[in-house]
Amino acid sequence: MEIKILSPEEITFKEKDIQTSFEQDLTKLEEGLELIASEVTIGTGRIDTLAYDSESGRPVFIEYKRRGEFDKDALIQLMDYLSWFARDENRMAILEKVIKQYNKEIEDFDPSIRLICVVTDIEDRVKNAIYAIANHVKVYSYLVAKDTAGNIILVPKLEVDNSEIEVAVRTATSEAELLKSHPHFEELFLQIKKSLESNGAISYTTGKSLRYKKERLFAIVRFRKKYIQLELRAGQGAIQDEEFKYWRKGTSPWGYVKVYPSKSVAPKILEWIDVAREFATGGTSQEDTEEDGLS
Repeated sequence: MEIKILSPEEITFKEKDIQTSFEQDLTKLEEGLELIASEVTIGTGRIDTLAYDSESGRPVFIEYKRRGEFDKDALIQLMDYLSWFARDENRMAILEKVIKQYNKEIEDFDPSIRLICVVTDIEDRVKNAIYAIANHVKVYSYLVAKDTAGNIILVPKLEVDNSEIEVAVRTATSEAELLKSHPHFEELFLQIKKSLESNGAISYTTGKSLRYKKERLFAIVRFRKKYIQLELRAGQGAIQDEEFKYWRKGTSPWGYVKVYPSKSVAPKILEWIDVAREFATGGTSQEDTEEDGLS
């Protein structure tokens, strides 16, 4: 369908109009996003859109700002949201309960809030400051367009994704502690680990994930309730299999596969690990320098 890009002078949006447009289909921003509720009030303010990331199991706060409104004060507002939950773990438990009430099929819940901001513009200093936030933050701008039927369309454009920078975590859960919390994964994990650590790769723990590196980070292991999420930097389009899901609708070199407990790991998954390890020692494009699939 042909579309015509409109100038800001041709049409004016209210913040609520922008919110309504994206809430009709949050996959415009990212695959796997599910709408939970609009205008959710918490003790420190109001979240425009509360969503759930079905890929990572994380709650997502989405905020919308009109032209000139995403400045340092808006950034402080977002950090205030995170701080409010960090100060009392019971608040996160309540948030989990709220999300599961809206969607009773949700099982995985990772208590690490993601932030998405939809803006018309962003100050450079604010953009740089976002990379210092430990939580995963994405900022989108958008173009306004009109299709041949006269419908107004908002087309998002990714401006900031702080997962490109691997944030150091002061206290890391050890491999032994992770396995102690997930004993049913031990046999499965040891098979995956043997393949991940072959050919000189090293491992370390960051937060609740295990990471594997050979010159560059190439794999991340996360334990979920029913499966192990194996994230691999295999290279954009290098793995053509419906079980392997690439981030950012296939435009990222990172993707993941869910590995369920069984007597042995599928041979193709072990092959994918080899592909990712080899990719870590080559390729120098800007896209390939991402240090994390989903931090």
